[in-house]
Amino acid sequence: ARRHVEGRPFTPAPFVSIPHTRSHGAYGTMGYAGYAPGHKVQIATTLQQLLKLIKSDATLATMEKLTRNSAQAPGEEKFRKIRLTNEKIAAVITNVDGAVEAMCEMGWVKEADGEFLVLPPAKSVSMREVREIDDARRALKKWEEEELKRRIAARNKANACPDKARLLAEMAADRAEQKARGPVTQGSVAAPLSDKSLADRMQTATGAGCCGSSGGG
Repeated sequence: ARRHVEGRPFTPAPFVSIPHTRSHGAYGTMGYAGYAPGHKVQIATTLQQLLKLIKSDATLATMEKLTRNSAQAPGEEKFRKIRLTNEKIAAVITNVDGAVEAMCEMGWVKEADGEFLVLPPAKSVSMREVREIDDARRALKKWEEEELKRRIAARNKANACPDKARLLAEMAADRAEQKARGPVTQGSVAAPLSDKSLADRMQTATGAGCCGSSGGG
């Protein structure tokens, strides 16, 4: 609302949104959603998401070659048409989940009969798409390496489990045996002795080599 200050009209200053770069308390070092302050979250494009679905380097390599050829020679008609029914193309693109969809996202169009992918005259691809495919290949290689490490770790763990289970069983058996025997130190109990045993244990003065009389001979 317009107000007057000392007889002059007052106009509020326009609101300017300033990015929040400082937090308080526990959030001071983490920022929003666990990211450091000022961190920009990158949202994957539709093409990047489709390329991520492809788990075949042969497929990505073929897509890269087809895209690179068309980007470098956009006037060559042979680089603007792909026969999907070709045996080699079918193995690495037509029958691979996400491959045809990714090509269409780059501008290729599937003909009505489904035999060809074509780039319409008004469409073209560039080296940007080639770099996107290169990035997807590197990400796939990293994922495969991590999967291999996980499989090796799981196999090692599985191989170690029988030995661990055996050791635990032996330890449990030892504890049960010790518990059955009772404490190591127990109070001594006097055992009754027979008269014969008592007589055998006793030594008389004579048996010890001493005579019964005193004095010299």
